Amino acid sequence: MSSLITPAYQKTWSDPDLQARIDEGIRLHRQSDAVIRVTDYDGKPIPGVKIRAAQHDSPFHFGSNIFKLGDYADDRLNRGYEDAHCALFNGATVPFYWRTLEPEQDRPRFAEHSVPIARRPPPDRVVKFCEERGLRMHGHTLVWNFRKWSVPDWVPAEPDQAAPLWEKRIREIAGRYGRHIKRWDALNEAAAHYERRPGGLQMQPGYEEKVFEWAERHLPADARLDINETTEAWNNDLTEYSGLIERLLAAGRRVGGVGLQFHLFSDDELRRTLAGRIFTPQALLATLDHYARFKLPVHISEITLTSPGNTPEGLEAQAIVARNFYRLWFSHAATEGITWWNLPDGGAAQGENKVYSGLLFEDMTPKPAYLALQNLIRREWRTQAEGVTDADGVFRFRGFHGSYLVSTENDRADSGIQSAITLEPGKTAGQTIHLL
Repeated sequence: MSSLITPAYQKTWSDPDLQARIDEGIRLHRQSDAVIRVTDYDGKPIPGVKIRAAQHDSPFHFGSNIFKLGDYADDRLNRGYEDAHCALFNGATVPFYWRTLEPEQDRPRFAEHSVPIARRPPPDRVVKFCEERGLRMHGHTLVWNFRKWSVPDWVPAEPDQAAPLWEKRIREIAGRYGRHIKRWDALNEAAAHYERRPGGLQMQPGYEEKVFEWAERHLPADARLDINETTEAWNNDLTEYSGLIERLLAAGRRVGGVGLQFHLFSDDELRRTLAGRIFTPQALLATLDHYARFKLPVHISEITLTSPGNTPEGLEAQAIVARNFYRLWFSHAATEGITWWNLPDGGAAQGENKVYSGLLFEDMTPKPAYLALQNLIRREWRTQAEGVTDADGVFRFRGFHGSYLVSTENDRADSGIQSAITLEPGKTAGQTIHLL
């Protein structure tokens, strides 16, 4: 066991009651029952048919940002990055930071062969890759009033002059990508009040509502519009962030999901977590319960966990903490997605790139944390059910939500026929297969 894992941390997370709650939450909220009936074409049950149900996908959004797509001079690293992302995740966060998307006014970098900017692949390239590899996309972000990362220098500081340019940006993005990307961070870090900080841009009063009004006007009706907030939303900003959500909902705005960032940007923060001083399981569950009252899906939207020094002890600690957090988040009814932030070491933003917070080393080989999450997402949380129909021609199983390929095997003429079934929350899935 890593020397960084304290007895207090180990005791807290191994508590039988906590583990029982997590296990039961996963069973209740991530699984449901299925009934497969096999009959002949006259409806007579056929017992003794061997059934295999193999899960094909999951509706739960497991993602990472995809900011390093095509960013390496070495093509081997680019291929390694792509393959590692797709071998673990089914989703990707697509960058739409205004400052780097449109560094020159009226010359947006949408096209695949636009001028390269580090960690900011052109959206056309990302959309093409994600659609080819079957990744769900999350657009990030439409409005964030922080010049350092988000707002071009050519945007006027005067709020009334800037407002039409914000809407124009949203209109152009919606026109080009609205059919492809169905979930967006419409408003980012509004509770952080960047307008009060150096580098923040003053916005019109009530701009938060205006952002959703613009997004609702220009994006398709089936687009999900999230609000996203810093890690402080887990701590002392519960009232600030939830109050903003309440105001938006009271104004009739179409808030589709609640984003909660979870960045531990330093080794010290990880050590404090391992000492049981911050982010205890009880505190995490209480925060999720707090936001669940809005009855909106919660997206753990940006995760940073370091592996101190990339030492054996640091790597093991990162893997243990990542597994514990993912299991807890996955078990909660409100959570619908979990997104790691920077997949490889060396892939973080300037100023955040001082620690080893990737799931991959810089040569794209996996760390223990990558393998731990892969075991959860691709193995433990995927169902492969197998059995034989009973005297009534029925095979039952309980599995994780998602679509399944169903295969049959026996000595009848149609042996080997394949079908499909989808398991969804709150219902028992049923499928009847007819064999000659």
